[in-house]
Amino acid sequence: MRERDSFAALCREADKKRRRKPVDPHLDLLRKLMNDDVSLAEAWYKLNVAAQHGRAAASTVEALMYSLRAGVQALGQRDTIRRLSELNNDQLRDVAVRLQKFQSHIAPAWTADEVAVLIAVRSKAHAENS
Repeated sequence: MRERDSFAALCREADKKRRRKPVDPHLDLLRKLMNDDVSLAEAWYKLNVAAQHGRAAASTVEALMYSLRAGVQALGQRDTIRRLSELNNDQLRDVAVRLQKFQSHIAPAWTADEVAVLIAVRSKAHAENS
């Protein structure tokens, strides 16, 4: 009996310790998605679409980068503006840095003024889509 009591005491102590830890939101979401009443389609949506948290898909970012090789005049294209408006702030920052690091065999590197135009266009497009 003593061994069983000590095991139970250890389990209670481990449970207390676990309750003190903050809940991992991603793990919590995964646990909820395992419920029998969650359809496969709903689980797929929550894992692939809702989990993006406002982030544009990587393919959208790459298509945008490709179009921006043409320079600031690419900002006059509807598809370029649409892709730009889908970026969150972190992605916009990454794109701005990448534009300024373009290698000459790919496209001319963007200047700070050109990046400022990009940010202004994105702000306007983002506001229109919100």
